[in-house]
Amino acid sequence: MELSVYLADLRHNYSGVLVTDGMPVGIGYMKAVIDRDLPGVESQLFTYPDHLLAALKQSPPDVLMLSNYMWNEFVSHHFAKIAKAIRPDTLVVMGGPNIYLEEERRIEYMRRHQDIDVYLLGEGDFLGRDLARLYLEKGKSKAQLLEGEIPSAMFRRPDGSIAHTTMWERKAEIEEIPSPWLTGVMDHFFDGKLAPMIETNRGCPFTCTFCVQGIRWYTKVHNFSKARIREELNYIGKRIYEVSPSVGNLIIADSNYGMFERDIELSGYIGEVQKNYGWPSYITATTGKNRPERIIQSLEKVNGAIVVYQAVQSMDDVTLRHVKRSNISKDAYETVMIHVRGRGLRSMSDLILGLPGETLKSHLQGIFDLIDAGTHEMHLFQAMMLKGSELEMVESRDKHHFQTRFRVLPKNWGVYDSKPCFDVDEITIATDTLSFEDYLEARRFALTFTVFWNNGWFEDVSAVVKSFGIKPSQFLQAMRHAMDADGGAVGKMLESFVAETRGELFPSYQALVDHYSIPENFQKLESGEVGDNLMYKYRALASFFHWREVCAVALNAAKALLVKKGAAAEMADFDAFWADFHRYVEQRHAHGTSAEEILPPAWSVLHYDIPAWMAANIPRDTSRFRLPQPQIFEFALQPEAARELDGFLKVWSTSLLGLSKGITRVRTKSLMRECRPATMVSAFAPTSSAQLSV
Repeated sequence: MELSVYLADLRHNYSGVLVTDGMPVGIGYMKAVIDRDLPGVESQLFTYPDHLLAALKQSPPDVLMLSNYMWNEFVSHHFAKIAKAIRPDTLVVMGGPNIYLEEERRIEYMRRHQDIDVYLLGEGDFLGRDLARLYLEKGKSKAQLLEGEIPSAMFRRPDGSIAHTTMWERKAEIEEIPSPWLTGVMDHFFDGKLAPMIETNRGCPFTCTFCVQGIRWYTKVHNFSKARIREELNYIGKRIYEVSPSVGNLIIADSNYGMFERDIELSGYIGEVQKNYGWPSYITATTGKNRPERIIQSLEKVNGAIVVYQAVQSMDDVTLRHVKRSNISKDAYETVMIHVRGRGLRSMSDLILGLPGETLKSHLQGIFDLIDAGTHEMHLFQAMMLKGSELEMVESRDKHHFQTRFRVLPKNWGVYDSKPCFDVDEITIATDTLSFEDYLEARRFALTFTVFWNNGWFEDVSAVVKSFGIKPSQFLQAMRHAMDADGGAVGKMLESFVAETRGELFPSYQALVDHYSIPENFQKLESGEVGDNLMYKYRALASFFHWREVCAVALNAAKALLVKKGAAAEMADFDAFWADFHRYVEQRHAHGTSAEEILPPAWSVLHYDIPAWMAANIPRDTSRFRLPQPQIFEFALQPEAARELDGFLKVWSTSLLGLSKGITRVRTKSLMRECRPATMVSAFAPTSSAQLSV
């Protein structure tokens, strides 16, 4: 062995829940290249911090290469310090997109982080190999390496000065990278926790200022071959089936999956793998905003495992001009949604709070426009100051008067080598068009949206009120007022959410570190009391822990809307019918605090055949659906949904920490029970989990 190299793409798992569950395919590419081109170099891959720590102590490498993404920047720096403390002459290298665009700020970054010897600029697939080769040519002398020239990098000269060489253009020949899947490089990451991550192409033709890939360097799209992708998918599917059957997720890292003609064929390959191996049941991907007809054709081939992801980020023309983005027209968007609903697919979109020019009014109007157009789900993000994006640059910060705060990224913290470490994001909490109080109200509305619209928990309720001419946006606004008015668990949820939203913000990274380094504050992180993704945390609370109370708020508010519309006069025995509908909606959703509560069926006595009424397209005349006598109905997960939900609970657990992460990795329909009249045998079968609602 001429040289030992550790390649680390770290993700926190100190809390017992993986923060980033994608397999580290980036360092997999690097190792595949090194293995092929430098047979004298022994390289190892690491993604779990505790594994890297043990290896550094037992056998420190000649070279440690660390990735730098916005979600693992500080844990990487933490391990750079540990590596130097163990073996000072280790060459510590960092690379990744999470670096400033301005050269002077990049150099200052290197000055602040004294444990980094070299920062590679650009895609690392071949840069890692080239640096290892150059280091060998210099006789593994760090001084000689750093006295010379290193291409596409920043590096620290022996005298302490910082050198900065021109960043290479991206390589179009990505097919020259050996497959980390087919070479077996990724095999040991099939551990029942990590999900496979693939790329079918690289690059993005759009120039959005809030995105790292919005700069010119990324605009050309380079493709991996279809034959290679097909072979990789089959290899991954077979291995999942054999050693990681609980993992149902596939992550597609493309910026605009489904936008290109070839993506239709690639989706067909995924469909083949689903037939052969029962995987993936859920696909995490960002679909393109152009060529919606191709996207729909692509997604039809993967059996509902993915939603139509038409991210818009803002519906305000002023804001879109500021961030150099163009969306499809509102009319075109509504047309796409009609096709999506007609084909039984689900749609998703994004809005970002805090972009330049956006106001509270325009942000909320964007939400209303999208759901009235038929969007099933939305991610309501906050604008982040991503290093490497145009929006984060000093010029942009000054121009739009951004006020920002730091918060610990959800579960992105740990204690390694007896020292705490925190990864953070910097978010916009006010601009010249958005006050902090507006920010808080937008977050309240985001919680309302998450609980009462996303996931389709109340789709049946929304359909009923819509049949009386009540728009989805009006339904959502009623839910917002109902949360404010509730004196029970739901109202307390809202109060707690706002308090946590205020409490998670710090004026600087160091202020955050100082706060959470106090033992009692760190204990709150460990217990899950603070430090989680608030939207996902409260979504999990609503879905599993407080479902009955949430359901009551929704059904009571919807009933009030209908009464105002005259429904009580039009529908016979309205109160009794609505009571049955309430029980139906409540029992349809699988909920509870343990697998024993969530997975088994439940039963309810109904006086009306609610499933038949829904299937008949919600007629006003409910009298013909009244049963001759009360009947027991069974609410049960279908076999496929039960398998997916069982696997989901095994991977993520039923703790709040686990559920708040895992809830983004399960399909909506897998939480929904089917309702049918119960037979005497099934209704009274002995089971401790059975619940009979009357």
